[in-house]
Amino acid sequence: MGRREYGNVIGNRHKEREEKMSKYSFIVSNSSLPEIDLTGVVRMKYGEYKNLNIPSSGESILDQLDDKDDDLEILIMDSTKMHYLKITLCTNRPYGFEEYIQQEFIYWLEGSSDDVTWKEQLYEYLKGLRNMKDGLEIWSIWFGDGLQEIEKMKLKLSDLQLIDLEALKSMRMNYCIKFE
Repeated sequence: MGRREYGNVIGNRHKEREEKMSKYSFIVSNSSLPEIDLTGVVRMKYGEYKNLNIPSSGESILDQLDDKDDDLEILIMDSTKMHYLKITLCTNRPYGFEEYIQQEFIYWLEGSSDDVTWKEQLYEYLKGLRNMKDGLEIWSIWFGDGLQEIEKMKLKLSDLQLIDLEALKSMRMNYCIKFE
């Protein structure tokens, strides 16, 4: 989920247009939600990283940095976790967002919906919200080609099963899952 971009592969009626569409996913509510980042990404200054004395692989871009770059902020990533669940406050909403979502609390829903671990993480996250039903919804929308048709689904949060999250796999579909 998160953000996906496809240019010029949007369908026959758009081939003549150099249109670029992006798919964004959100989890929204009328109450604040906990933020979570299971991607294992660590931000630090390059100087702090050097002090960890991690042996160089010889193939890292970090090998090109020197002492003048000690204040440079770097991201350390675990490639096995980069598609895991990440839910963060959405402060930079795509154009046209207001046409769909009216809730006050908007969060990016990131990660790979095709990943089994991601689905399990989202399931556990949602289970932790079982007492919250104040406008809780999951949205996934293609932006960049005007108003989109949205497939709407309703799920009972208290009865949610992991298999219910299979609906999130559809890359091409715009959808809204409302939790009751």
